[in-house]
Amino acid sequence: MKMKKTLFTLAAVASVGLVLTGCGESKSNSKSSSSSKMSSSSSEKTMSKKDMKETKGDKSMDMNMQMKHKMALPTDLTAAKNPKYKVGSEVKLNADHMKGMKGAKAKVTGAYDSPLYVIDYKPTDGKAEVKNHEFVTKNQLKADKPGAALKKGEKVTVEADHMKGMKGAKGKIVKVCDGPAYAVTFTPTNGGKEYVNHQWVSQTEMEKE
Repeated sequence: MKMKKTLFTLAAVASVGLVLTGCGESKSNSKSSSSSKMSSSSSEKTMSKKDMKETKGDKSMDMNMQMKHKMALPTDLTAAKNPKYKVGSEVKLNADHMKGMKGAKAKVTGAYDSPLYVIDYKPTDGKAEVKNHEFVTKNQLKADKPGAALKKGEKVTVEADHMKGMKGAKGKIVKVCDGPAYAVTFTPTNGGKEYVNHQWVSQTEMEKE
């Protein structure tokens, strides 16, 4: 009888031991699975950032390919009275509108009395909508609503011809920045072709060379 009781007790202890071991393995497996999931999630985030960086690079490359290398200075804008950077000034660009622009040495070729507008627009050549294009000036926008002021949110027709599909495009003003509006001539830091009278750069995007 005692032997049966002893055997029963041993069996019960062994059974409890197995359950505890099972829970431990389950917890370990769960932790491992969670760790694997976190690792996978982290990898996905890394890839996502990489893809975003590559996409940004592609956009910069596309912008470089489309942007005109030589532009005529406007005749329908008034010259700024006392610009910080006068025509002929040598400057360094801090703007990053396109690849090879930031850090480039430039010469100011024009300074005009106009706000600078950031716009979204749909190119007339059927390409994807351009977001946050920097910049256009007041003479390069026409409000779709007659007599409406050129303010944030206003729907406009773009008169600028900085790149293919821009002139005549329908767009919207997303931001209005203080002038003056500067035109500059510069050679990209990546050794690309010189941009003559590039339009436009804000005063805060330049510094004395």
